[in-house]
Amino acid sequence: MIRQQRIIICAALLAALLSSCFTGIESTPRISAGDVRKRDAADRTPEQLFLADIMPEKPSAWREGKRFYVADDKISIIFLPGDSESDSLSGHDLIFKRFDEVPSVTGNGATILTFSASDRRGEFQYRINTPVADLLKRDRLEVPFTIERSVVERVDSAMRLHTFYITTPKWFDAADNKAAVGRRHIPVTVSRVEPGTYIYPLRVYFSTAAADKEYWIPMTIGNDRAATRNFHALFNFNDPRKRYPQITDATWELIISSRVAAGMTRDECRLALGAPNSYRTIPVYNAIVEQWNYDDGLYLIFEDGILTRYRI
Repeated sequence: MIRQQRIIICAALLAALLSSCFTGIESTPRISAGDVRKRDAADRTPEQLFLADIMPEKPSAWREGKRFYVADDKISIIFLPGDSESDSLSGHDLIFKRFDEVPSVTGNGATILTFSASDRRGEFQYRINTPVADLLKRDRLEVPFTIERSVVERVDSAMRLHTFYITTPKWFDAADNKAAVGRRHIPVTVSRVEPGTYIYPLRVYFSTAAADKEYWIPMTIGNDRAATRNFHALFNFNDPRKRYPQITDATWELIISSRVAAGMTRDECRLALGAPNSYRTIPVYNAIVEQWNYDDGLYLIFEDGILTRYRI
């Protein structure tokens, strides 16, 4: 009898445990892919979200007449033998004509992309060892050494005539393309966006209120590893000065000129020079010492968070 009572009690406890487990699982809200995207978007700044929806067209959307800017004469290596002269296509457009499926060695089929050039007669053919049907399912199809004109045009439409606060002093003079030392955190007005290089596909041209000249900087777009100079790394929507009311006007003048001086804080130096490539903590008696290292032997030394020594 006692044994039977023990069995009944154990069974009741097990049922209660299982019930509570199932109830816990059933009451846990499910997280969808859409929820994850919303959470990721909420964590991104407005600068990171700007231009985020601009991307190359899917192959299934390509139509005859679609244009690709040739950014490098190395493009000649991708074309089939016997094509028109392609050694000097850089700076011109390739114009998409059609996809053609052809036999392949494996028997699965391959695709020939046929283009014409904006500056000459003849055709240029680029072979991809994938059947047309599979190619059209891709989210992206890259034509090496080119930049999609549609991407450039959409970025130009989004940025042209708008004013942003630039965060990099590494500018180029539009008159001669020579490197120029600019200023950080000042307002600039974008005049236009044009194709750049294969590595940095966009050139953003702009002017400042202080100089009667035009400059440009290279910019990337997208989410791949090569997109190291996207909009958010180069521009702000709002005046950064307003976020740091405690910084004196004299120190702010140093910051926008990419200069530092003894007595500046770590935040002020980061605004002036950007984040260091590396840093280390140096153990010393009765103080916390940090060394920030930049390119070309540049370094800053802070004691208890204040800049005391540096080499610029």
